[in-house]
Amino acid sequence: MNVPPIIRIAITGVESTGKTTLTRALCEELGGVAVAECARYDPEVIAGNVTMSTLERLAFEQEQACQVAVKKALAEGASCVVSDTDAIVLRIWGKHVFGSTPTGLENLETWPDLTLLCAPTIPWEDEPLRTMSRIEDRLALHASYLDAVLSLPVYAVIDGKTYENRLDQALQAFHVLR
Repeated sequence: MNVPPIIRIAITGVESTGKTTLTRALCEELGGVAVAECARYDPEVIAGNVTMSTLERLAFEQEQACQVAVKKALAEGASCVVSDTDAIVLRIWGKHVFGSTPTGLENLETWPDLTLLCAPTIPWEDEPLRTMSRIEDRLALHASYLDAVLSLPVYAVIDGKTYENRLDQALQAFHVLR
């Protein structure tokens, strides 16, 4: 297998599955560069005024942030870049809320070398942007995420019940590529 100098990892999954925590832990453990989820800080998202064009803009901004992080990682000699979200999140968000897929996801879809799908097997934590407190709702949406990753060339499902267990699973997936 031809191993790239920087492993690009995308973390995906429904809300409150530990994506941000796993992003930070992987970067700390592997000496990587983290890419924050652009939607988390977006004024339209925070105000609850999301449209399909918002999702399309977020796809562009996330992909640009990922490219900047790769350049930074190369300059610093980092082993990986970990993005706290991916095109799957935006695609499923569009389908779930608007009934269609946002356009402009192609670059973000092809960015990762490895996608980690976080399963909803840890307790839900309340945050202002979260809306799915019922595990039944998160599990139903998780099925869409699972369908999406099954078509990817390299992915792993992270389903541990503790953050430590999840980090161990993610590290195993990373080391398969190294």
